[in-house]
Order: sequence, then C-alpha cells, then structure tokens
Amino acid sequence: MIKFVPLFLWLTIVLTSVGCGGGLAKVDVARVITSGRDGWQHPERVMEVLDLRPGDRVAEIGAGSGYWIARLAEAVGPTGRVYAVEVEPGLVGALEEWVAHEGFDNVEVVYGAYDDPGLPDGAIDVAMTCLTYHHIEDRVVYFRRLHADLSPGARIVHLDDRPDAPAPISWFQSSGHWTEPALIASEMREAGYVRVAAYDFLPAQSFQVFALEDASPDTFGASR
Repeated sequence: MIKFVPLFLWLTIVLTSVGCGGGLAKVDVARVITSGRDGWQHPERVMEVLDLRPGDRVAEIGAGSGYWIARLAEAVGPTGRVYAVEVEPGLVGALEEWVAHEGFDNVEVVYGAYDDPGLPDGAIDVAMTCLTYHHIEDRVVYFRRLHADLSPGARIVHLDDRPDAPAPISWFQSSGHWTEPALIASEMREAGYVRVAAYDFLPAQSFQVFALEDASPDTFGASR
C-alpha cells in the first residue's frame, strides 16, 4: 500500500530543500506550518517598516477578513484611528461583527465604492493595500481621487503579489492575481505620487511606499 506523506511534512521537505536558492530563503517554514500566512507575510517586520505612531490615522483599502486590522489598531493606539475599507457587503458585515466582538474602539469599518474608498477628506496619514492593488479598476483615477483624503506628508503603501514568486509559493497564487512592481510604480507616478522606498524581504510580494509628488521630503522608511 502506498503511504502518502502528510501535506505539512511534504511542504517542509520541499521548502527546506529548495529554499536556500532564492525567495524561499525568506520563508519561515516552521511558522508556515503552525501559523500559515505569518510565515511568509512577515507581519512584524512589515509593521516595523510602517513605523506607525500613537495617534496616526491609517486606512487599509481592501481589509478583507481583517488580517492587518488588529496590528494597525494596536500600533496607532486609542488616540489613533484605523479605517477598514471594503466594497463587498458580506465582508463589510463580517468585519463589523468582528471589530465589535474584539472591542476595537479605534477601528471604523468603511463600506467603500469601487471608484472611491469613502475616506474622510484630509484625514489619512497612511493608506495601505495588501493583495488588493490588482483588484482595483482604473487605478490611476482611483489613486488620484485619494489625494483629497490624505494628510500632509501622508504615505501610500502597496504590498501585492509578484508574478516571479518562486515555487511552491507560486502554486498557491491565483492566475493573474498579481501586479508587476514596475507597473505599480508607473501607475502611481501617473496618479501623482513618487516612490520613496521599496523593500525586498517578502518572498512573494513587492512592497513599495509612495508619497504625493508635491509632498515635503520625509524620512519615512528611508533608513530601513
């Protein structure tokens, strides 16, 4: 009788045998097995780069099931504000229930539109997307519209899957659900932003930070 290797053991063997050659060296294999996404998303390091401060006002556009929301809420503290933006009614409802259950008094769930996140004018210090950029239609128009929602010195952060993610990570990506990092930079430039930082520690995603083209120079992320 053929004995099948349990999936987690097979994945461990594959990752450890090929991981030293490229992007998979950045995967925390043990953490993938025990905690799933945390093993390749590196949330602690991403939050370190974001360098959020108490009182900051942060929007996650495409908050999904809320993976980042608890971390963002903790970082900005009770004097800050997190806007969890979603466009799907089911996700909005689930987020509202979860936020209420967890008691996040500094989180507001926003039912956004496909062409407008629905954020308060001039209020946002950091706007973040993660695995969302490739879903947005008319991205140049969308992020031009976002100008009105940003505070002076605000930053826009995009984490999106890359088409060159190594196997076996690429096996779990949905076809076409990614954006070339150069295209993100080009579209954001057309929308009136400049790239102020980029990071390569994520195995499957690009990580780019932008500011309004006419914003004052800022050291956000520059020394990291």
